[in-house]
Amino acid sequence: MLRSRNRSVAARAVALAFGWALISACTLTTENNDPTGMVKTNGDQQTAAVNTALPLPFEVIVVNQFGEPLKDIQVNRTLTAGGGSLSGTPTLTDGGGKSSVTYTTGPTSGTATVNAQVHGLFPVIFTVTIS
Repeated sequence: MLRSRNRSVAARAVALAFGWALISACTLTTENNDPTGMVKTNGDQQTAAVNTALPLPFEVIVVNQFGEPLKDIQVNRTLTAGGGSLSGTPTLTDGGGKSSVTYTTGPTSGTATVNAQVHGLFPVIFTVTIS
């Protein structure tokens, strides 16, 4: 019985030493610069006349898994309906995770839509009524 107990204690000691070695070799980093979310913060649901620049830019903020804003993330925008023009695409996020462009409506009345896209995330859609 004593021999069995000594083996058990020895096995636990080896397992504990091995486990501690694995834990010691691991590192935890909370720095994550991969975008996991993007939300509209300005510019959606505006109305403007034909061939007119909107008063508010289309703005998004890009964040990581911890909800922290990310700098220098490329945001692409695509005009998907309604014509018109964007001030520039792609754009990079600033220190606050924000990226914005201005939109000038097209020559015909109706609805215009613009997608903002970051690689790996679903696009967000801005909608404008052109009157």
